[in-house]
Amino acid sequence: MSLGILQYCYRDKYVAFEIHDAPDISDGNKLIGIEVTEAVSDEQAQIQGEFVKYRLESRPEEKECRKRVIENNGASVNKLGLTYPVKNGDDVKQIYQNAIKKKIEKLASYRNQGYQKVGLLVFYDEPPIPIKLEDLKDYFDEAMNGYNDKYDIIYFVHSFGLIEYDVLTDEVQVITIERCIYNKLKYDARVKIGV
Repeated sequence: MSLGILQYCYRDKYVAFEIHDAPDISDGNKLIGIEVTEAVSDEQAQIQGEFVKYRLESRPEEKECRKRVIENNGASVNKLGLTYPVKNGDDVKQIYQNAIKKKIEKLASYRNQGYQKVGLLVFYDEPPIPIKLEDLKDYFDEAMNGYNDKYDIIYFVHSFGLIEYDVLTDEVQVITIERCIYNKLKYDARVKIGV
């Protein structure tokens, strides 16, 4: 889905890029590489994983055990599905920063492979809490402080668009993605990988 979003937002710029491993997206010449990660809290990741198991479980005692794990992480399960715990601005800031920090250590290996420009695409699959772009940029800068190297560009993708932070030029650009286009890109990615 990440490559599809980049190709949709930037048209020709990413048309020749392919999905690889380490980094996840790159051109054929090793000039530009983009690592992809998801911004999600540990609790939310566990809730999502347990809910999948909960839905598939047929034994009542195991189903109840899965439900307790979900509820112990702050969510609730009901007949309509899953309700997540409410996040505040500080929670979201931490989630965004942790997404960057967990991938920044890969940066040196990409530079050693010869990549001249390395980006990070942070995927956040929900509408973000309203925030000033300058504050979001500060969140990203704070997350990279203290490291010898920084990503050259950060793409922050959410369910309504893409925010590009060019760390080298200190510029921020916002590209809106209509919800129907976002859903189609998500569907196309699932069909492509056979999920």
